[in-house]
Amino acid sequence: MIALKRLAAPVLEPDYTRLVIRSFVPLEKRILAITARVSALSEEEIRKELGELINEFSEDHGDLETRFKEHYAQAAALMGTGNEPLSSPEGRLLAGAYFTSEYAFEATALFNPSIVEAPNQEHVPPGALRFIMSTRSVGEGHISSVSFRSGIIDKDGGVSIDSVVRTAIQGRQPAQNGVPEKHDAALLPANMAYEIAFDETSHISERLLFPASLDEQNGIEDARFVRFRDEDGSVRYYATYTAYDGRNIMPKLIETDDFLHFKMLPLGGAMVRNKGMALFPRKINGRYVMLGRIDGESLFTMHSADLQVWNEGTKIASPLFPWEFMQIGNCGSPLELDEGWLVLTHGVGSLRRYSIGALLLDKEDPTKVIGRLSEPLISPGDRERTGYVPNVVYTCGFIANKGRLIIPYGSADRAIAFITVNLAELVGELTKG
Repeated sequence: MIALKRLAAPVLEPDYTRLVIRSFVPLEKRILAITARVSALSEEEIRKELGELINEFSEDHGDLETRFKEHYAQAAALMGTGNEPLSSPEGRLLAGAYFTSEYAFEATALFNPSIVEAPNQEHVPPGALRFIMSTRSVGEGHISSVSFRSGIIDKDGGVSIDSVVRTAIQGRQPAQNGVPEKHDAALLPANMAYEIAFDETSHISERLLFPASLDEQNGIEDARFVRFRDEDGSVRYYATYTAYDGRNIMPKLIETDDFLHFKMLPLGGAMVRNKGMALFPRKINGRYVMLGRIDGESLFTMHSADLQVWNEGTKIASPLFPWEFMQIGNCGSPLELDEGWLVLTHGVGSLRRYSIGALLLDKEDPTKVIGRLSEPLISPGDRERTGYVPNVVYTCGFIANKGRLIIPYGSADRAIAFITVNLAELVGELTKG
């Protein structure tokens, strides 16, 4: 029996007090009506209204005037030539406030984490590891975004989470022809590739990857981050995620060196289908390798010379045991061990119960399965009996430290809990005859 330890703390619950400022631009007719009403105010009334807004909200959101200016410019772009009635700078700022909203980005759910070693390990206690954890944050309208936490795993496997900043920021997209990129659904660019940059002074928990292109306007879902070491020894971080536009899904890729500057890139090729792709942490035989659930129910290993184009894949595991009869997939990027590549899997069984299993792939040929658990490693318990989606345990990534596997996981698609596993016991179970 594999020894599991469910950590009593921390359990990360969704927090409706965490907010981000975003644009809220209505249709052209209402834009014109709102700006006309603001234009009808006296300068004194405009200054009074604007001053009250700044006083009330700037403590939470900092430079509100810049945001109001940006959001007014976005609305003005939809008015049409000759329809801009506001000449007063303060009037434009006040109108911009009407095209702005606060959004509680994790009010509904906080789940499906991935976890990686942080770029900076300075001043970490002996035997401990600093990490960055991505989370899927869901707010009003079931819109998913990627938020971050940081923390420490101590030498004994204990997990501590750093305090978070209550308000988040979306970051800046590089200007195109002198006009800032837009964040409202009515103005989202069709281009699936874009960049986001955050200020160096921002805390990791402030940085929010919020939908910023048409293909992901309803969600950036289930990011699977991996610390990738290239053949020249350089390190960068990638994450696959699912872009959701409200009807269709599209697998995409995040690239970052520092968790300050992010590139959001499309993926293409015959094997880029369905959800849940996960990149291996290095090339194998000179090629990138990825896991995926291409046919909707089985696990595949894919190879490519091009990180963004995937045309070759081999089915490596299909539903075999009752707890995974519906489908299986991966639970994040594989972990390289002396014995092979450790893959955590998710299996969907009766009543759509999601459990977490494990298999081991050959180190030189990850299309070969050399070990597989017949029983779940983690199954839904009392904590998962009810929630946003009942009977679910699910993770998008895990990490090892001092002989332990630390697994943050989504509990009933609502909150995040942690479990630790004795790595030697798990490998022993996977490699026994």
